Amino acid sequence: MRDDVLTIPDLGTPLEASADRAVAVVGGDVGAVIVASVLARRGHRVVWYRGDQSNPHAAGGVIRDFFIDPVALPGYILALPGLMLGNAVRGGLQPVAGPEFLAWALRAIAASRPRAVEAIAADRACLLAAAQPAFAALTEAAGFAVGHTDAVTLYRDAKSYASGWAAHDVRRRHGCAVEDLGFADVAQMFPHLSPRYARGMRVANVPVVTDAEAFVEALKADLEHRAQVKRHWPESVRPMGGEVEIGDEGKTRRFDWVVRCEDGGPEAIWPRRRRGGLSACLPYRERYLVREQAVEPDMPPGLQGVLIDGASGAWLEYDAERIVAAGAHRLGGEPDDDLSYLISAAYVRIWRDLAERGWRDEGGRVDTMHGWLAPDSRPLLGDCGSRVLMSAGYGPLNWTLAAAAGFGISAFVEENAAETRKLSAFSPSRFD
Repeated sequence: MRDDVLTIPDLGTPLEASADRAVAVVGGDVGAVIVASVLARRGHRVVWYRGDQSNPHAAGGVIRDFFIDPVALPGYILALPGLMLGNAVRGGLQPVAGPEFLAWALRAIAASRPRAVEAIAADRACLLAAAQPAFAALTEAAGFAVGHTDAVTLYRDAKSYASGWAAHDVRRRHGCAVEDLGFADVAQMFPHLSPRYARGMRVANVPVVTDAEAFVEALKADLEHRAQVKRHWPESVRPMGGEVEIGDEGKTRRFDWVVRCEDGGPEAIWPRRRRGGLSACLPYRERYLVREQAVEPDMPPGLQGVLIDGASGAWLEYDAERIVAAGAHRLGGEPDDDLSYLISAAYVRIWRDLAERGWRDEGGRVDTMHGWLAPDSRPLLGDCGSRVLMSAGYGPLNWTLAAAAGFGISAFVEENAAETRKLSAFSPSRFD
C-alpha cells in the first residue's frame, strides 16, 4: 500500500491504559455510529450523543471506493445555468438557486480547473484507498465480512455517456480499472434494459459489506456496552483550554476531544468560528429505500450488483431479480424540503425498466441521509481547533468513508502526527 494512505491498526490490539482519551461523538447519522465504534474499540472512553430522533441505517452496503472524480470537472461552468434552474446534472444533484448556492458554485468552478481536478482526485483516491481496509478491520471485529460485486453505470444517449466518460477518465488516471461497455455488451449483460440504455461503464470487484443493515445494528448494540449512548443533543459545546466542556441536561461534562459528525445536532451548540468550513458547503441529502430482508449469504456469485443511471446518479443494488436498495441524491435546498421525489427519480429511471421485465419490488424502509458537500469535493476531516474534530462533508461518500474516517479521527485523538499528516488536504479550516 502507498505510504500516503491512512494506516489501519488492528482493532484487536488495545491501547495502553495511559493512552485512552475521553471523547464525545456528536451526530445521529451512520457515520457517527462507525466513528464512535472505532474509537470505542480502540479503547477510548466514548460518549455518543445521537439525538432524540435519529435511527442510523446503512444505505445498502456498497463501498464506492471508485468515486475518485470530484463533482466539478473541467467545463463545469457550462452546467451553472442548469444548476440554477434546478435541472438534474451528473451525479443527480439538483440544487436550488440562491446566494448560498452561487457562492458554492463559484468555488466549485475554481476547483474545476484541470490542475485542481487532478490534485483533488489524487487526494480523494488516497483517502478512498483506506476505505476497504478500514471496513475490513471493523467488520472482522464485529463478526461480519466484506465481499465484492460489480458496479455498472448505464447511459441512455451519447451526451450523457460523454459526460460520464470524463468522470471515468479521471478514475482511470488515478488507479481505478474502468471497462467501457458498448451496445452489444449492455444488451448481453442487461437485456431487460436494452435498447433503452445503449452504453455503459463497469468497475469490477467493488467491495460491499455483507448484510450491512445487520452490521450497523450490531455496532449500535455494541456501543450500548462499550460507550455511553445519549439520546439527546448536548446543550452546549465550550472549549476550555486543554479540554472541552459539554452541557448535558443541566450538568457539565469534560472531554479531551469532541467530534462533530455529519448530522451534528443544532448549530447553536457549537462555538462560533468553529463551523470548520461548513459555511462553504451546501446541504446534501440522499434518500434511499432498503429491503428489510437480509441478502442471502449463500447467493451464487455474480448475482449481486449495482446499477447507476449515468444522467441522474439514481442507483439501485440488486440480487438475482430483487431490489436490495435504491436511492437518489439532492444538493442544496431547505432542510425540510420534500424529498419524496428522489426515490421516484430512481424508480422512473431504472426500476420502470426492470418492472416491465417482471422484477419484484418487495418494499422496505425509506430513510434520508443528511450531510454536506464541499465545493472542492474533499471531505472535512480533522481538527477545527480548540480540541473540536470534524468528520463531515462526504456527500455521496458518507457510508463509503465512514470507517476510514473513524480511524482518521482516532489518529487525531491519539495525536499520531505521522497519520494525521496524511489527512492535511481535508483540513476543515481550509475555507476559514
